Order: sequence, then C-alpha cells, then structure tokens
Amino acid sequence: MTMDDPVRTTSDAGQPAAAAALALAARLLRGVMIALVPAYLLSGVHILGPREQGVALVLGRRPAGANAIWGPGVHWTLPRPLAEVRRIEAGRVRLLAAGTPPRPPVGAPAEEDDLWRHGFLTAHANLVRARWGLRYTIEDAGAWLLADAAPEAALSNELMRAAVHAAAAVEIDALMRTDLEGVRTRIEAALRDRPAVRRLGVRIERVEAVEMAPPAAVAAAFDDVNRAGQERSAAVEEARKYAVQTAARAEGEAARREALAAAERDRWIATAAAAAEQVRRLRVRYAEHPALVAGMLWQDAVREGLRRAAAVYVLRPSADGRQELRLWIGPEVTPEAHADLPQN
Repeated sequence: MTMDDPVRTTSDAGQPAAAAALALAARLLRGVMIALVPAYLLSGVHILGPREQGVALVLGRRPAGANAIWGPGVHWTLPRPLAEVRRIEAGRVRLLAAGTPPRPPVGAPAEEDDLWRHGFLTAHANLVRARWGLRYTIEDAGAWLLADAAPEAALSNELMRAAVHAAAAVEIDALMRTDLEGVRTRIEAALRDRPAVRRLGVRIERVEAVEMAPPAAVAAAFDDVNRAGQERSAAVEEARKYAVQTAARAEGEAARREALAAAERDRWIATAAAAAEQVRRLRVRYAEHPALVAGMLWQDAVREGLRRAAAVYVLRPSADGRQELRLWIGPEVTPEAHADLPQN
C-alpha cells in the first residue's frame, strides 16, 4: 500500500485524538479517586448524643485501653468494612420480654398452639402459658458493648432460666393466682444473683408477669375459679367495709352516750353539792332558831305540795268535827287510784 492510500491516511490521523481522549479519561478518573478518598475517610466520623456511648471494633477486634469506650461527642475510626461501631443509650430503662409466645387467636388450629414446646412446667407436671417482662438499665456500657455474644439474647436466656426454675418449684394454682407475686420476686432475686447477668453490666429493675394463662383444655375451669375468687374477694371486702362502718357508728354512739352520761353525772353532782350546801346552812340556822326554821320548812313543804298536787280532795267532816284536805302528788292520776279515794 502506497502513502497515497486514503484509508491508511485516515487511521494515522485518528491515533493522536484517541490517545488524547484516553489521557483525559485517566486524569478524570484519578481526580475522582483522589476526591473520593477524603469522603471515604470522613465516613468514619461518628457523632454520639448526650446519653450515648459506643465502641469501635477494628477488623473485628475489641479495643483496649482507657479510650476503648466512646462518650458523647465526635469520634473517628476506620470506615466500614474495616471497622464497626456499636452504640447504646445508657441510663435508659429497657424492656425485654421472654417466655411463651402470645396466645394464638380464638379458633386457631391446634397445631398453631406451641404450648408443648414453650410452656412452663409446674410442680405437679402442669403446663402453663407464661410470658415475663424484664426492665433493666445498662450501667456498664463497656461490658454490654464488648460482650462476646449478643447481650440481649444472653439476658433473655437468663430470664428464661430463672423463670423455668421458679415455675417448677410451685403448683399451678400458686403460679396462676395465690403466689404469683412470690414467684415474680424469686425470679427477680435469681437474676440479680447470676454472675452472667452481672458480667453484662446491667442493673435489674423489675420482673413483670406479662401474660399468665392455663392450658386451653382447662382454661374454662380456671376462669370459673378466678371468677369465684374475685366474687369472694368482693364479698370479703364488702364485709370488711360494713364492719368498719358499723364499728365507726358504734364508736360514735358510744362516745355520744358517754358524753351525755358525763354531762348528767356532772349535773347530778352539782345538784347534790348545792343541796348539801343548803342543808349545811339550814343546820346552822336551825341550831340558832329551831322553831323558826322548822316553821319555814313546813311552809315550804306545804307550798311545794300544793304546787305539785295533781288533785285536791276535801273530805267530809268526821264525827269529832275534823275535816281533812288530801293532795294527790304524783306524775299522773290513774282511774284506779281515783276510785280508791273517798268521794265527797
């Protein structure tokens, strides 16, 4: 092929343009890569809130030293996937539920009720559907964040272990009605004493009974027992209320009568004291003027008798010429008493 070939001339002319385009693309790619490096490094910046704590696992290894646990503020570590940052909100009360899954809906097939696999066995080999709630607070963020296994799963397993042991120690009636609070207290105490729980750096706040139900076969009988227990409790409470009200009324009536008796006693004492003082004075006067005092007393007696007389009867003169005046002194004159009196 000669130099005057048009195809060869066109190919040679396009090579410098292609080389220039490739060089430009390489420069652009290099610029983009250089710009992405700071952005990638900035993705390792983490901001923790006021109540948050965190830890960075670099290449899957736990950090060591005093700065292993991050506090609130801005922190940097290697970006993902070279490092992983775990964070928690410390000081907040959390709720963890464990136990038998929620009861299946009414009318669900029997195979959907997995009570035989997840139920709690009581002392007399009865199965109970129970679901427990655990309220806890993370006190040691380092122990929680640096735990070997999933801390929530470990805590759930400890709750289940304590609940199984507590349920196996009591009868079904105690677990369902009479000693539920005692079972809850024993579960709570067992969790606080477990070293595995202490290693997680948590503080147990309270254990709660979320759901408690008997097997479906005896659910109706248990409902009847609970209803009877509630009616009995209501009757006992009503009786206690009536007893308290009756006792209060009796105490009030007794206090009222005691006050009346005390007032009557004081009145009689005062009356007796006044009469005694009057007798004492009359005695002194009688010693000085016996005839005068005797006449005054006789006049007072006659005057009082006339004042209190309910009836006055003047009798016919007797054979010797005497005439009597009879006074009926009393609260009332009865027909029988009136018939016994002589008639004019």
